[in-house]
Amino acid sequence: MSKVEESIEEQILVAAFNVFVEKGFDNAKMQDIADRAGIKRTVLNYYFRSKDLLYQNIAKTIMRQALPQMLRILNSDLPFEQKVADFASEYITVALKNPFLPLFIINELNSIGPAFIDKMLDGKRPDIDNFLKHVNEEMDKGNIIRMNPLHVPIHIISMCGFPIISKPMLMLVTGISEKEYKALMEDRKKEVVRMVMKGLKP
Repeated sequence: MSKVEESIEEQILVAAFNVFVEKGFDNAKMQDIADRAGIKRTVLNYYFRSKDLLYQNIAKTIMRQALPQMLRILNSDLPFEQKVADFASEYITVALKNPFLPLFIINELNSIGPAFIDKMLDGKRPDIDNFLKHVNEEMDKGNIIRMNPLHVPIHIISMCGFPIISKPMLMLVTGISEKEYKALMEDRKKEVVRMVMKGLKP
């Protein structure tokens, strides 16, 4: 691919990302993306023949950037509570910048199952073995209650991810504005840590 082609493809991906964030996948149109990129629809179709392909390309890029950092946090040598805090902060920050991503991952997993790993991550299963080992160590020390260690990442991811996935319902029920929602999610970075650590205390 020439430098010009790379530049146009990047231009399209940036435009598509912005349109998906603003309108969501279902409401976004290929013409909207072409207009935002400043190109003709035929040019867009030459690079990406469908909206699904564009969506997957963007999601794959984001996941490959964000997932390694999240895994580094979980599998690091940080103290347990700091690890929870850093992961919650990183997860919510990424999700707020890429609001379509959590729901996309769930939909793809439900649709194609384990093949999602091959499709998005080139067959590399996200490895949290060191984190689970750390959870077991904290249990052995009596710092947290004994349970199946898998409950801990499930608790953290659920508490971080659900408010992002359920944003439309949450805003409808509570009547909060976009600005208030973002402030709530920033505050949630601390709230997740407080609730997780409180729930794990012996």
